[in-house]
This record gives sequence, structure tokens and C-alpha cells, in this order.
Amino acid sequence: MNPSPLSFEVESRDQGLQALGRVAETCPARVQSHPERRSAYLDTFDWRIYRNGGSLLSSREGRATVLRWKSLDGTPHHRLRVTEPPAFVWDLPASPLKTALEPLVEMRRLMTRLVLVFPSDTLEVLDVNQKIVARIRLEAATAIAPGSSTPEATLPILLTADPVRGYDKQFRSLLSLLKRLPGLRPTASSQFDSALRLLGIEPSSSDHKLRIRLTPDIPSEAAARRIHARLLETIRLNEGGVREDLDTEFLHDFRVAVRRTRSALTQIKGVYPQDVTERFKPEFAWLGQVTGPKRDLDVYLLKMPEYRASLPEHIQEHLEPLQEYLSRHQGLEHRRLVQALDSERYVRLLQEWQEFLTDSNGRGSPDDAVAPQAEVPIGRTASTRIWKAYRKVLKRGRSIGEDSPAEPLHRLRIDCKKLRYLLEFFRSLYDEQEIGSLVKALKRLQDNLGDFNDLEIQQASLRRFADDMFQEGLATGDTLMAMGRLVDRLEAKQTEERQKFEREFAKFASKKNRARFRALFADQSTAAS
Repeated sequence: MNPSPLSFEVESRDQGLQALGRVAETCPARVQSHPERRSAYLDTFDWRIYRNGGSLLSSREGRATVLRWKSLDGTPHHRLRVTEPPAFVWDLPASPLKTALEPLVEMRRLMTRLVLVFPSDTLEVLDVNQKIVARIRLEAATAIAPGSSTPEATLPILLTADPVRGYDKQFRSLLSLLKRLPGLRPTASSQFDSALRLLGIEPSSSDHKLRIRLTPDIPSEAAARRIHARLLETIRLNEGGVREDLDTEFLHDFRVAVRRTRSALTQIKGVYPQDVTERFKPEFAWLGQVTGPKRDLDVYLLKMPEYRASLPEHIQEHLEPLQEYLSRHQGLEHRRLVQALDSERYVRLLQEWQEFLTDSNGRGSPDDAVAPQAEVPIGRTASTRIWKAYRKVLKRGRSIGEDSPAEPLHRLRIDCKKLRYLLEFFRSLYDEQEIGSLVKALKRLQDNLGDFNDLEIQQASLRRFADDMFQEGLATGDTLMAMGRLVDRLEAKQTEERQKFEREFAKFASKKNRARFRALFADQSTAAS
């Protein structure tokens, strides 16, 4: 295994320069000084690279930009020279870096999350043949976070020893020397970690996953308000990216939070006054509706590479008018969406919802009646609601046979989604391993039902797009024929998903899973009654 870089904290730049001088007295070396350098850390809005143990550093070197993907401890993985920093992974040329990043970053935009500005001195340690066997960097950096409330932070001065491949023995000798020098304190903190800490940035705060800590004894109303407050935070967190159309996941996460909000309003029954539920449920339904057309077009554009790949190579180019049609309408729908977000209705909805959630009384006035389930411990409410939703899924799924039409499968898909939301809302109340297994089993069934539904919708949409394009004079005969063949491919795939259903439902409804659901929810619900 190749040795990893090792960093030391020093009190001042002068002390660091003295350490470099001591090394230069011991072995051949030369100093390279840089009056000021700038490097940018690229990551997605939800910090996918960082949360998977890495960092992507972009530095300007001459006329080129150099991308370096490293572990958080500084171990290098990939290096790539490009003309400019990429906005998306698909902007990168074919390379090991692109191959490694694609499944991690997916469709998310690569954004500048941190900028480091620093003067630096690099000591190149040489052997008798004047070959570089190691490098020591002395860096006093200032960190800047675009959009952060803390404009900048001065980082600890670091002296970092970097190995050179093939010279492990020399690097170990260098580390032994550095560790003996006075005033050098080995540190595991990288400049990146130090910058995040000093700027008060918590990468997990941009994660859209619903993580809410509840205890079984919390009153159901208080638990519901805590869930809704987290979902409102997610809506606000993603609104800026939705407005700017930075990438498609902002709108996706925004819409998921809206759907979860509606689901919690109706699934966690009787914890809010009825007039509150009746007041806000249609408003969040409206918000789901106005964000739908833009999201649909986002999905179709994301699927275009898949659509092309499903057709013979000589036909693929005939889908270009479809790409242009989708892009143009996506722009139109985005403008309509921004108008909706600018509307008084949207502003009033979020403001009044926030006021309700943060009202110390939670009901509008001290004289308002308490909702029937408001004070019931959330442990009982959660188990009761999940068990009921699960039994509904079982009943609906068992009623579907080989000859059943598509509609019952669509209703089952919605029932599964409601059950999934309940499991996510109350996950912290149960054994993580057990509920994790159930969520995983449910997700497999959901994927089957979701693919079946999506493929049906895609066929109908592509037929509608073809009619619109024909009316607008945008589609040649070759394009319409290519789209027709694409619809045939989608229909065949939908048939495959339909054939998988019985197998996937049988796995979910297995005896083992039924026993798990009963032990986690039915028994607890009965015991709490």
C-alpha cells in the first residue's frame, strides 16, 4: 500500500520555513514559492462527494484546469486536465475520473462549495540523481464559502508531506525527520475539514433524507409538527435551486417534501384540528400540481440518452427534434413555475404554515379544542397507522391477478407510497435493522410498480408529444417513426414489469416479512392500547 500524505500544524509561517530549512540541510532539495494560489472544492448541493469520503479539488495551472479527486485524508485517486471546471459529470471527457464520479454524482450539478486562497512554499526533496522523491508543502490558507453567512476564515498553517510513487523508503525517512523537529504537531484535519468547521458548514444539513429523532412518549401532535417543520425546511432549502434551475434534483427534492407534507397531513390522522388539515391540504396539493409539468419534462430530458440507446444507431439521430421540443417546453414550464413561486398564494402558504408550526399553542388560540389524537403518544399512533397501511397494501396486492387491468396496480403503487412515507416518518421509533429490512423489501416492490406506471405514462406522453410536434411542424416522418419505435420498446418493457409483479409482491408479502410487520407494529399497537 502506498503511504498517505501527513500534515503538521505549525504556529507561524516563519516556523514552517524553519522546518523546511532543516530538511534542506539534511538532504538535497529545492524550494518553489507561489505568492498566491486559488483552489476550489467542487461538490453537489447535497455534498455527495464529501459524504462518500472524498473531495474534488479544481486548480488553475497555466491555461488548464486540473481536477484532483482525493480521499478526505489526502490520498489521491484520480487527476484530470480539462479546459474549464465542469458543471456536470457528463461535461467531462472520457476518463477514469469521469467513470468513478458518474454513479456518485449522477445528475447533480458540481458547484463551488469552498475556495481556498493561499501563499505557499513547496520543498521538493531530491535524491542523488536530482529526482523528486517527496514534496513538503507549507500553506497558510484563507477559506471562502460562496453564499455563506460567514464570509471567510483563516485556517491553521499546515506543513504537509506528500509521497511520490516508488519512493516509499525515502518518504518514511522524511516523516521520521519531520516528527523529530520541534513545534510540528501531526494533525488528521485537512484544510478542507478545518474550513468546514471554522465556517460553520455542516454537509449533512443539505441532505434531503428525512432524519427525525422521535421517542415513543412524545405527544402525536408535537411529533407531527416536528416532522412537518423538517419538511418545510427541505422545501425552503431547495427553493433557490428550483428557481435558478441549477439541476433537476432541486425540484425533485422540493416535490418529495411537498408530497410528504400532504401525506403526513392525511396519514397521521386526528393530531391537528380538522380546520387546519382542511385549510392546508388543498394548498399543498396545488403546489404539487404547479411543479409537476416542469418535473415531467426534466425526467424526459434525463431519459433521452436511454431512449437513444434503445434504438438502432442509424435511427438515434432522428430523436434530435424531440430533444429540442422537450428543451423548449422545459424552459416555458420553468418560467411558469417561477411565476407560481413568486405568487402571493405561495408566499402566504409557506408563511401561514410556518406560523402554525411555530405557534406555541399550535391551535390558534387557548380556547381551541384539542384534536382527538393530539395527546396520544406517537409510539401508539405510529404503530397503529403503519399496521393499517400495511394491511391495506396486503389486501390490495392479493386481489391483483394475472388478468387484472393496470388501474389496481396504480392504486397499489399509491398505497405503497403512503406506507413508505409512514415508515420514514417514524423510523427512529423502531429497531433500525428490522425496519431497514422492511423498507428495503417495500422499495423493491415500489420500484416494480413505479417502473410499470412510469412506462405507461411515458408511452402516452410520447404519443402526445408526437401529435404536438406534428401540429407545430417540428417532426419529420423519420422522427415520428423513431418515436413510434421508442413507444414499442417502452410497451415491451412495461409488459416485462407486469410479469415481474407477482414475484415481487410475493417477496414483500412473505411469511418472514409478515412476522416482522406484526412484531414491530401490530403487537406494539395492541400493547399500547
